[in-house]
Amino acid sequence: MNGLQLDIRRGLAREVAVAIRRRRTSGVGVRMAPMIDVVFLLLTFFILTFRFRTPEEFLPITFPSPAQARQIGIVEPLEIRINARAGGCAIAFGTIDRTQESVIDAKTLDADLLGMAAQFVEVLKSQHRTINDPVVIICGDDVPWDYLVKIYNVFHSMGINDVTFGMIH
Repeated sequence: MNGLQLDIRRGLAREVAVAIRRRRTSGVGVRMAPMIDVVFLLLTFFILTFRFRTPEEFLPITFPSPAQARQIGIVEPLEIRINARAGGCAIAFGTIDRTQESVIDAKTLDADLLGMAAQFVEVLKSQHRTINDPVVIICGDDVPWDYLVKIYNVFHSMGINDVTFGMIH
């Protein structure tokens, strides 16, 4: 081989080596076109499968007057307030303007509970209520639990089943 051929081969070898290096360095990287395709496919999927909800709005409500409530059968509950006293407790039936009170003493507990039941029946009759009307028991913090249970048991044995316990306000 002569010198010219040798120079051509060396030159050709250099060009091949440079081209191989270029391919190696230029080929490394993230291909964006397939990634963008996947992102758009996911976006299309989520848009097509998304369920739109109607906005929640409050319904306009008008409460009936007490006269209208009686006509449609809504009865205001009878309030029973139980407060602690020395040696027992006091029970007030009705609202503040129409109250009848009964006292339960620890010494005469059974007789006082019977008297309370009789007075409760009188309150029901005077207010034109029935046993099925709702009752709210509002008990003071200092009333012993034993008294509350016994009073509740008397009401339950009378057939009063719509009983709720209210908070002192």
